[in-house]
Amino acid sequence: MAVYWWPFPRPPRDAGEAGRPAATYPDYAGIEIPPGIAPLNFKIRESGSRYYLRISSANESPIEVSSGDGDMRIPASAWHRLLAANPGGDLRLDLYAASDGGWRHFETIHNRIAAEDLDPYVVYRYIPPIYNKWDRIQLVQRDLRGFEERLLFDTRGDIRRDSKSAGACINCHTFLNQGTEKMLLQIRPGDRAAQSPAMILVENGRARRVDTRNGGPPAAYSSWHPNGKLVVFSRNRISQVFHTAGVESREVIDLDSDLGLYEIDTGRMYSIPQISRPDRLETFPAWSADGRYLYFTSAAAWTDPRHPSPAGYDKVRYDLDRIAYDSASGRWGEVETVVAAAQLGRSISLALPSPDGRFIMFCGHDYGSFPVFQPSSDLYLLDLKESRTRRLDEIDSPRSDSYHSWSSNGRWVVFASKREDGIFGRLYLTHMDREGRFSKPFVLPQEDPGFYARCLMTFNRPELLRESVTVTPAELAAAMESVPSETSIPNAAAPPHTR
Repeated sequence: MAVYWWPFPRPPRDAGEAGRPAATYPDYAGIEIPPGIAPLNFKIRESGSRYYLRISSANESPIEVSSGDGDMRIPASAWHRLLAANPGGDLRLDLYAASDGGWRHFETIHNRIAAEDLDPYVVYRYIPPIYNKWDRIQLVQRDLRGFEERLLFDTRGDIRRDSKSAGACINCHTFLNQGTEKMLLQIRPGDRAAQSPAMILVENGRARRVDTRNGGPPAAYSSWHPNGKLVVFSRNRISQVFHTAGVESREVIDLDSDLGLYEIDTGRMYSIPQISRPDRLETFPAWSADGRYLYFTSAAAWTDPRHPSPAGYDKVRYDLDRIAYDSASGRWGEVETVVAAAQLGRSISLALPSPDGRFIMFCGHDYGSFPVFQPSSDLYLLDLKESRTRRLDEIDSPRSDSYHSWSSNGRWVVFASKREDGIFGRLYLTHMDREGRFSKPFVLPQEDPGFYARCLMTFNRPELLRESVTVTPAELAAAMESVPSETSIPNAAAPPHTR
């Protein structure tokens, strides 16, 4: 527990120079910081009996923190004043440690305060890393300006012990244009529930259940058209297999997958031949910001879905495709390949266009379509303006990097990474300049600097939001337990112009 003194026992001006950077955790050195981010609390991992931190910039008074155990917990109000007064400026951190030999000053840390801010909220799944604990999931909203967390959904049944949401699996969550007026939550009920898998649709603060099973795989990964009237989703028949060795032993493979469409106003659920081909596996849909293109990944079908076998899954590679769509007429174009797996030399997943339409960020990995379990997964950036694709070496790690989300202004990205130990996923933030270059990623700050050292849960599927979710956990649970919406027409015939 950090201790503060007032007035601060400042180190003497003639403190000895360590001649090197201090060992700290988390690593918040040489990064770009959103001006509205929570204090970047950290621990100084150097021997000593007393520690001192001075944070300064060109404008506003410096911040001084003193501690007896190396935990540096920065006062929030002073932190926010300092960052707000110095957009685009240099943020200097001077660290000192005192021991029997006197005070030592470590090399000054220089961070940049970005001119562009980050969306104030992120929603993510908080889940055990063990494969057989998939039914112990929480959906959490974090206010990035501080440390307040809000539980949105809990499959452990903590909301009501008799709740049929207990033991359910939260597949994914999707928001319209990074707001909360409309959102989707995909849920597979647990053993206690007799209901089929469902989408929970939230509109204007009201949650209702939409049945999506219809005898086939449930809806999974989804994306809102920017007009808020159409949702595209994938239906995935998946299987889990295990390796006999390695830090990451799990593997999730797609045996069969197609894309479907759901019209919000009519409740019509259908598909079109171009994105549900029997000889292809289509998954991970994402609309462009202008709604003119639907991006997705696809691979040649490699096993008979009627008699599936995992043999050969490690040879499957997915292309990045897209199809044009005219929302005024409801007409679709033909599928075109944007980046071929053969061209990249890797399989592609989780393609997500930037808000300005210039870039697409995606995962590239050795094979398959589930990057979170693949240490080979790296983040790539496709520049549509320059027709150029590159691996993001400045932010990638030797372990799995995946599950990324753009900020609404397109200048920040949050992603999940297992870079520390290969097991636990953490959320990292990075800033992108106008040419598509990224700053050094830093882990989501926590109030307790020792949080990650003790946390045995993993973070994934982050979504940055402009506003707070309005529905309550009880309302989401009640929607799951209700009967499907009467307007839902599973697998209804497609409109004539889409056939």
